[in-house]
Amino acid sequence: MAVKASGFPGYTPISNRIFIRNERADPDSATAQSKTVTSPPTTILVYGWGDASPKHVAKYSEGYHALFPTARIVVIINPILAATTHLLPQRTQSMRPLIDACFPNKDDGSERVIMHIMSNTGGIYAAATLNAYRERHGVDATLPHHLCVSDSTPGSLNFTSEVWRWSRAMAMGVPKWIPIPFKFSHALCAAFLAFVYYLAVAMGIEPSGSHAARIFTEHGFATPKALRLFCYSKEDDLIYWEDLEENAAIAQNKGYTTVLEEFKGSPHVGHMRMHPEQYWGTILRCWKDAMEMNEKE
Repeated sequence: MAVKASGFPGYTPISNRIFIRNERADPDSATAQSKTVTSPPTTILVYGWGDASPKHVAKYSEGYHALFPTARIVVIINPILAATTHLLPQRTQSMRPLIDACFPNKDDGSERVIMHIMSNTGGIYAAATLNAYRERHGVDATLPHHLCVSDSTPGSLNFTSEVWRWSRAMAMGVPKWIPIPFKFSHALCAAFLAFVYYLAVAMGIEPSGSHAARIFTEHGFATPKALRLFCYSKEDDLIYWEDLEENAAIAQNKGYTTVLEEFKGSPHVGHMRMHPEQYWGTILRCWKDAMEMNEKE
């Protein structure tokens, strides 16, 4: 999914899918900032859900800008087709412009970073970013971040039980001008995902979703120093809450500090829209907790 810069005003493109908002704080915003936190993030990475439009993902960027006016905010637009068909080298290559622009040098402790990941497709490209950072700076390097927000992700990785829901999310991205019933496009997407999945298995290639889930629980890729916040609801019909809680427990058992925040009645990636005060209040609270964790080290 290529996005024209003219369709994303206020942001500077560094690739056809990655956009940066890097404004300097004016005196008023600096004053407002001092009332929220003493150590604001320097960089915020926002990974949109699969096939999300820039105008929808930008709402999260605007929310972060209201909380942290001086932070550099990077928005990453993520197509489902590429996430499911591109191999790891291709996914990693697509995230290298982000590393070049924001993390050209190995971490020296000066960066304070939030990774905000939405849905499984966002997670796939967040994982590719971790991989791109390590390829750039060495196998002993992990992308510096202090808070990782997982919104409506991760879910189950059981292909046979999940393919119908994954394909529905993919079918929702089919352009409306294509004159086919949704049930038909849903079935076509399911067949396509099955073909891609079983071809990858036959060739010994780790599926992109499995790769993302794995390296986000490996200390060599994802630092255990970051607080993990999982945002979810029991009404999400794409990511079951039981699967998300299980993944949070796995992360905790592997040494990650985790926080679960349930939202009542909200759909998939709909928590911020339905509960904005709870959503941003939780992120602000967790950021403060993450900074306290960092000070204790």
